Amino acid sequence: MKTLISYPFYTSLRFRFGLIFGFVFLCFLLATGLVLYSNVKGQFEKSFAARLQTQGNLILQETEINPLTIPLPASAEYFRLIYDARNRHDTLFNNLPGSLNKSVDHTEPLLWRSVKLNRILETGGSIQILYVLPATELIRDIQRLQVILFLYFPLSFLAAFVVGYFLSGFLMRPIENIVKKANDISLQNQIDLLEIPPVKDELHKLTGSLNQMLGRIQKQAQQQNAFFASASHELRTPLSVMLTELQTLQSDVHQTEVKSVIKNQITEVQRLNKIINDFLLMSQLKSDMLVLNKSEVHLPEITIEILERLTAKAQLKHQTFKIELIPEDGEFEIHTDRSHLMTILLNLLENAIKHGQPESIIRIRITEISDKISFIIQNPSQSEINDITMLTNEFRKQDLGSDGFGLGLWIVSRLAETIGAAFEMRYAQPDFTVKLLFIKKDFSAKREPVIPN
Repeated sequence: MKTLISYPFYTSLRFRFGLIFGFVFLCFLLATGLVLYSNVKGQFEKSFAARLQTQGNLILQETEINPLTIPLPASAEYFRLIYDARNRHDTLFNNLPGSLNKSVDHTEPLLWRSVKLNRILETGGSIQILYVLPATELIRDIQRLQVILFLYFPLSFLAAFVVGYFLSGFLMRPIENIVKKANDISLQNQIDLLEIPPVKDELHKLTGSLNQMLGRIQKQAQQQNAFFASASHELRTPLSVMLTELQTLQSDVHQTEVKSVIKNQITEVQRLNKIINDFLLMSQLKSDMLVLNKSEVHLPEITIEILERLTAKAQLKHQTFKIELIPEDGEFEIHTDRSHLMTILLNLLENAIKHGQPESIIRIRITEISDKISFIIQNPSQSEINDITMLTNEFRKQDLGSDGFGLGLWIVSRLAETIGAAFEMRYAQPDFTVKLLFIKKDFSAKREPVIPN
């Protein structure tokens, strides 16, 4: 049974492609943005410096010594005028703030900008001006630029990530089609090759390689099916003949020693026949080649039929069976494959006999609840079970000293899944309990494989 695997959003290739695209775009944007920021900031600084130079020159040109004429400062405009002549320094005007009045070197560059200009007079003297403006507006413009860039970069990354995510989804659509096609491929159906893209790119190469692989799989599946059919016939037929001849010979021989040898041979042939059947069934289950032939089955009736076959084995360990029907007048009819159901129940009951305590009671309870029927087998186990989940693994045995390959419960779990029954196990020392849950209605949503020619 194939199941579609889902992955977390953040582990998908689309997410990673979007992330990579976003990071690459962000790196490129950061480099470009830093260059633009540096240039724009420089332009702001140059513009402000030009303003200082122009305003300072204008005040300097409008200042006269004889008669003394000084233009009044505008709002938020500060300057200091010094007249220098014959080693004499006279301050003509000074409205600088106290923090700037001592020395221009103490001017805080982040808060103020200043410029020094000098005008030579015709009389031989000179007028010097220290022109200062607050840099609040300049700083505000630069900070506004920083905020814009701070918001622009992450938003651009997010936009690039979203675009990369959806764009990669479009580009990966052929891969999604390949995955969908591969999920529909099974050994029991004709394997259809993938459609090769018209553009000769990496996907064209990948599709060609997958088609070659599918061709090899189909060929191997056909060879495997032929081997299964041949092995089933070639192995079962001589074993059946050997078993029949040994049983006939056992009835004709009267010597005790010979009879004992023949009995042992019959046991070994039956054991070998069961092993072969288990291996063939395992191969069919793993290759999903099992065929379902569903019909109405009366659960208590088929249970009694199996118990009659196993009574002799149970008597060897002095075990008894106890069947309980709830309610006693229930219908207990299910729609399933009778042959596979018999295999399941036979494996479970043989397992209960083999691994149950001697002189114990194997309890079977069949319960009808609404549209469901539960089938429960409970028996005291003669050995402790450490990890019950390991019992449904192939080649895993509860008792290492027993015969067989440990396929029984694995076959039961896979067959139950195939026929649509829920299977579970519980162990509460010393009782080992298995439960099958059937739906009375037709649960044939399973695919019924086509028998290959």
